[in-house]
Amino acid sequence: MFMTLNDQMNTLFQRGLTVIKDNYEDIQKELHWVIQQYKRNNKNIAEAMEDTFRFLTEHLIRAEFPLNHFISNLPSKMNTNPFILLLLENVVHKVLQENAKKTHHDHFSIHYVFTKISEEVFLFPYQKNSSLKDFINHLVASHQLPIDSIIVAENINNCFVATQVYTKNPSSLSLPAEKLEADTIYDLTEILYNYITGNKNNLSAVPIPYDHVTLIVFLPREDISKVIPFLTFTLKMYNDSQKSLLIAKQSQQWKDSVIMFNEKVMGSQTYTDALQNIASGFVEFLPFERSALFSYNKNEQTGLGLYGHHIDKEAIRNITENVQNLPLVHKQLKILENFGRRLKYIQPLYIRDAKGIFPEQYINQFELKSVVVVPVYLSSSNKLLGAAILDQGPWQYFKIDKDTFLALIKFGQSAGEILAKYDKERKSGKKWHFSPRELEVLKLLAEGASTFEAAIEMHLSEYTVRDYVSAIMQKMNVKNRTEAVAKAIREGLI
Repeated sequence: MFMTLNDQMNTLFQRGLTVIKDNYEDIQKELHWVIQQYKRNNKNIAEAMEDTFRFLTEHLIRAEFPLNHFISNLPSKMNTNPFILLLLENVVHKVLQENAKKTHHDHFSIHYVFTKISEEVFLFPYQKNSSLKDFINHLVASHQLPIDSIIVAENINNCFVATQVYTKNPSSLSLPAEKLEADTIYDLTEILYNYITGNKNNLSAVPIPYDHVTLIVFLPREDISKVIPFLTFTLKMYNDSQKSLLIAKQSQQWKDSVIMFNEKVMGSQTYTDALQNIASGFVEFLPFERSALFSYNKNEQTGLGLYGHHIDKEAIRNITENVQNLPLVHKQLKILENFGRRLKYIQPLYIRDAKGIFPEQYINQFELKSVVVVPVYLSSSNKLLGAAILDQGPWQYFKIDKDTFLALIKFGQSAGEILAKYDKERKSGKKWHFSPRELEVLKLLAEGASTFEAAIEMHLSEYTVRDYVSAIMQKMNVKNRTEAVAKAIREGLI
């Protein structure tokens, strides 16, 4: 079964919750220290911080919550100062920073968790009373509806348990402190009758299944025929509204993925960083498993492999292919050349089966089935800089939904803007032009590697690496490696 964009963003959210759970003790220690510092200067905000941080214990460590359930269970006290939530997020990031095993992707997952919390708390205040709990409470409290009480029963381990009680008159239903449970709804209802203190002979109990619970409604017998149809209809309307709200929120998740991708690529410090962040970003924030990034030379009509993520990088970098050997891709390029300036954006190309579209050698080498070709371009001029080729793993068939398609357009645009920025910087000054391999050699030299160590890292012979070093020094007109590295760092190449 293929993944959707919503699946991927939910996975990112779950990862954030899991990271918090795994580091819970360290986070608690850091929070305690922060609160003590604020208590010395501002007691009021320290108390508010303690209330909000209690949320961490009650919700964030429950990593099994799906995104929609997690959001719907946010406590009302979370409607607090945005500074406190930001501080809480920073504390989590600080703890992760001290954990050498954590990755940049872990930090992005944490950021996404707090982004969704902030969005719910501060951007959707009108949803504060939209939970089932509040809805039932309003029904029971209404003076216009003759409902005496509603008990929510849940099936827990094949046993029906009364988990919540709503009553118009608290004295009319006096339940014990221990939980009430029974094998069937009928038996549970019989038990509940024993705790009615008023005129139980005039009350009837009507069970109404709703979602994953059963509502046991107590009301006067003479009102059953009028109230129950209204109640079931009202519950249906409520359920429909909740589904519509969920769909509306999910339809915006592609924007979340775009924001996260932009933050990742904008953090690139060098051209090589940009390639790595773009290639990994396509996989981390979209429902894909592998990505390969290519540049495009319009004059020579060729595609040059730049970088790969979750795929053989060496094999990708060795690819230099005439796009005329990819008829469908070549056709799209012709359309772009003829109508490019009239197009508002350049669309991705979904290929259900790569056989017959891609050269046979690449299909077998990379085990291709379904793929997506995403144009990497400058939106201001619709100039094509290259493309990202994505799939969901070896020999995997998949489809893409509308949300993923929309996100891919924006990803390609953002990737184009950041690559154009570094490409412009690389071409400024001495106008050096380095291949991806030469840039990799430069980066390894900057990290202190010898030619022998660089050869091992790149799986090349030491003679080949020396040739790369000689070519680099000649292009930069420098006398030694140290000078080459210094210039490369100064120019922002590495």
